[in-house]
Amino acid sequence: MGEFTVAAPQIDRRGVTATDGTTKAAIERAALLLFAQSGVDAVTTREIAAAAGVSEGALYRHYQGKEALADAMFFAIHKRLAAEIRAAAEQSDTLDAQARAVVAAYCRIADEDWPLFAYHLLTTHRFLPLPGDTRHDDPDNPVSAVEDIISAAMQRGELTQGDNVLPAAMALGVMLQTALHKVYGRISGALSPRQDALSNAVIAVLKSSATPGATL
Repeated sequence: MGEFTVAAPQIDRRGVTATDGTTKAAIERAALLLFAQSGVDAVTTREIAAAAGVSEGALYRHYQGKEALADAMFFAIHKRLAAEIRAAAEQSDTLDAQARAVVAAYCRIADEDWPLFAYHLLTTHRFLPLPGDTRHDDPDNPVSAVEDIISAAMQRGELTQGDNVLPAAMALGVMLQTALHKVYGRISGALSPRQDALSNAVIAVLKSSATPGATL
């Protein structure tokens, strides 16, 4: 699956929830690369510790186990994406400009730490609640953030009044399916140079719901 490398001459000590350069950061980074490469279920705590250059006991001093580690890293990037989307939307009060700002934020986050972005993408189904599961029912999430942008555009008259869920799903699909193509090696390189094309596609998808008489 393309661009993930666990072994390196120097252990990567960029943290996800931990301070860069710490033992905890090395554990998180090793786990992140292994999870993105092989999936959470296929990786053992022994493998994570070995990749981080620490003992298994050191891992357990920071996390109760593999699941707690996987959970903490997922929700760290999940909440960051929500915050970045909301911050990007605040830069403007028009839908076109907001869409471009959000796409730019997504591309920047993906390019700054592709393994973390890809890990979030590939494990979303594992951590987000199914209907009736409220364990992680946090309203501050990327999907709600995009839905709120669309609702505000409807209130301003830029989009036809209606359900905000379908256009949010379609708009996010532009970004997430493109990222999946990178995971699977169908496209390569950074996403930021493609942000204009991605923004145009997102805007076109959103504006498709604004045609006269359209109801979502």
